[in-house]
Amino acid sequence: MAERTRRNRNKETAEPQIFTAKQLSRGKKKDMKAIRHAPDYVLLFTLIALVCFGILMVYSSSYYTNAIKFGTSERLYSKQILSACVGFSAVIVVMQFDYHTLSKWRNVILVGSWLLLWAVFIPGLGMSENGSSRWINVGISVQPSEIMKFSLIVFISSEIGQDPGRIKSLRYGYLRYMGLLLLVCIPIFLMPNMSAIICICLLVVCLVVVGGAKWQHIAATVLIGVAGLAILIVLEPYRVGRMLAFLDPFNTTVEATYQLRQSLYSIASGGLFGRGLGNSMQKLMYLPFSESDFIFAIIVEEMGLFGALLVLAGFGLLIYRGVRIALTAPDLTGCLMATGVTAIIAIQVLVNIAVCTGCVPPTGVVLPFISYGGSAVAIFMGMVGLLLCISRYTVKTVRVEVEIQE
Repeated sequence: MAERTRRNRNKETAEPQIFTAKQLSRGKKKDMKAIRHAPDYVLLFTLIALVCFGILMVYSSSYYTNAIKFGTSERLYSKQILSACVGFSAVIVVMQFDYHTLSKWRNVILVGSWLLLWAVFIPGLGMSENGSSRWINVGISVQPSEIMKFSLIVFISSEIGQDPGRIKSLRYGYLRYMGLLLLVCIPIFLMPNMSAIICICLLVVCLVVVGGAKWQHIAATVLIGVAGLAILIVLEPYRVGRMLAFLDPFNTTVEATYQLRQSLYSIASGGLFGRGLGNSMQKLMYLPFSESDFIFAIIVEEMGLFGALLVLAGFGLLIYRGVRIALTAPDLTGCLMATGVTAIIAIQVLVNIAVCTGCVPPTGVVLPFISYGGSAVAIFMGMVGLLLCISRYTVKTVRVEVEIQE
């Protein structure tokens, strides 16, 4: 017994294993396994809480509409549960990988995702809704633009991580990523899906900023992007209508103001504590897309300001853990991957809430993990799986020995 106690004490007081900077930067499988540790359980439990809350809110916001349209109140609810199960499977699988394995397959992942963007135009495979071809039907509906977000994170992070200095070159680095962004946006524009284009552009800007791009290049890109967005808005009457709705949401002569008006009514009626779970009035066929684009308005109506703050706290904790993982990643590739995942979640949360509250024009961006959307829920959960994977290799638990050769 004394021998066992002494042995355990020696283990507790043993020096931590030392790894050289060369080992950490190589990212080889054998080296990565050596420093592997438990994932970020706070992040994992936060994800589980948000997804479970999302399932509850999808049921609450859609059961009346489903009963009227389909004769059953559980249609979207059951699909959301299935998507969550697929997402949790993706989390478990991705979490077990060394994220450098994804880097090796970055070209295949990117090309495959780009081809899927064009697949929405194939008759019999693509699906159209409200004049947009954004989905493909493979037994279940899949939105390729969501997959492309993940692919861009993997590709750009891996490319910059492999050669960090190239991003500072306009010709051989920066323009290469902007050209890639243009190629990705062409099929998405033809769908059309402007909300996906906006989110993807913001994501790429975040990645190149953290990757070390020159501020002059970024400023020029932002100016060109804003000018291009203004032109695209003017060219389409329905986009002009959305801008008018944003500028004057209570102008009843403009049809496009209806959605935003109902969203604001929903939020205003919630008060501090809400009407109570399941007691929303706006979801009774008044607020379109109450289970997806405008689910945050239903959350505020049913759970009030305090319920909304609780949801925001959940997202804030998830984003904080993502930033923390990015800062402690063992190499630039891991840092950029964690940054990309955290950025796209933060972007979509901010845009969705801004739309519901009338701070920006309606865009069709869903609230991650909570809004109804089969492929979006599963893919975003898979992205968090990548975050959890990177969290298993963070350098906070090891001591680094740097060898300097004179």
